Amino acid sequence: MKLWLEKMWSKRPGGLLKKPSLLVCDQLKAHVIESTKRLATKLKTHLSVIPGGLTSQLQSLDVSVNKPFKGFMHEEWAKWIGNQLITLYRQEE
Repeated sequence: MKLWLEKMWSKRPGGLLKKPSLLVCDQLKAHVIESTKRLATKLKTHLSVIPGGLTSQLQSLDVSVNKPFKGFMHEEWAKWIGNQLITLYRQEE
């Protein structure tokens, strides 16, 4: 999280001189540890943490975009790995 804040968030339009910003996060440990909070403060960023169990109400992209995308990617990976195993099996015959 700290690396992302340093390399990506701080490079957003307006950079370090930008007005205070709000960054909404979930409760992943990396989002809420003190060192992350200190860096966010240095970058003039207020962290707002979504309480557990409210992802579906407050992080709509996780539900409407990310979940279907991850499902699709899992299906495609399963097809690919299956084809790799079939190819490997045929080579051993």
